[in-house]
Amino acid sequence: MLLLVVLGLGIVLGLMDVINLAQSGFMAVGVYAALAAAHRGLEFWLAVLIGTAASALLGALAELVVIRRLYARPLDTLLATWGISLVVVEGIIIVFGHGPQSFDEPFVSGVPMLGVLYPAYRLLLVAAAALAVAVLAVIVRFTPWGLVARMVMANAPLSRALGIDTVRVRQVTFVLGSALAGFAGAVLGPIQGIDPYYATSLVAPAFLAVLLAGRSLSGLVLASAVLAVATTVFSRYFNPVYATAVTVGVAVVLLRVFPQGLTRWRG
Repeated sequence: MLLLVVLGLGIVLGLMDVINLAQSGFMAVGVYAALAAAHRGLEFWLAVLIGTAASALLGALAELVVIRRLYARPLDTLLATWGISLVVVEGIIIVFGHGPQSFDEPFVSGVPMLGVLYPAYRLLLVAAAALAVAVLAVIVRFTPWGLVARMVMANAPLSRALGIDTVRVRQVTFVLGSALAGFAGAVLGPIQGIDPYYATSLVAPAFLAVLLAGRSLSGLVLASAVLAVATTVFSRYFNPVYATAVTVGVAVVLLRVFPQGLTRWRG
C-alpha cells in the first residue's frame, strides 16, 4: 500500500524537485472518479482505469497552469501544490458531499498462506505494486525516454544545451506521477475509508519514504518496506496508537545514519 502511494511522489520529486503536497488530492480524484464509474455499472478495472485517467488529466492541467511557472522556485511549489489540494478537496465536497463512500472489492475470497486465509485482493495489490515497480524500472533503464529523464534529473541546464525539451520532460513526469497517484487511490479504495480527505494518513509516511529513498527506485522500495514493517510490527505487538510516532522516529534515525538515502552507500 505504501509503495503504491510513494511511486508518484518519488518520480515527481526525483525528476522535478517538486514536493507534491497535492498527492492525496490526486488520489482522491482517482478513487472518486472510479467510484462514480462503478456506480454507473462499469467493471471494477475499467473504473480504475477511468480514475487513473482523471488524475492524469488533472495533473496535466495543474502542471500547465501552476507548476510550470514555479520550476525556478522549488519551495514555492509547496504552497502551490497545497493550494491545489485544497481546491480538489472542495471540488469533491461540492460534487459528492462530505459523507463517506464505499467501494466494493472485485472479489472477497481468501488465499491459504501458512495456514491462514489471506485476502486475495490484498495479494493482488502486492502484485500490482511489484508490476508498477518493474515497469518503471524498465522504462527508466532501457528506454530513450528513461535516458532523457535521467539526464534532466542529473543536469537540467546541460540537457537544455543539448537540445532536450526539459519542460516537456517535466510535464510528462508530473502527469505520470499524477496518474500513479490516481491509480493508487482507485485500487486502495476498497480497503480504505473514502471521504474528501481520502489518503491523508498515508501521505505522511509516504513523504518519509521518499526522503529515505535517495531518489532511486530501489530506494523507494527499500524505504517503503522498512517503514511499513516498523509500523506494522509496532501496531501488532505494542500499541497501534503510537505507531505513527515510531515510524517518524525510525525515519529520523535512518536519515541521520544515511543522509543521502538508504541506497546511496553503494556509490
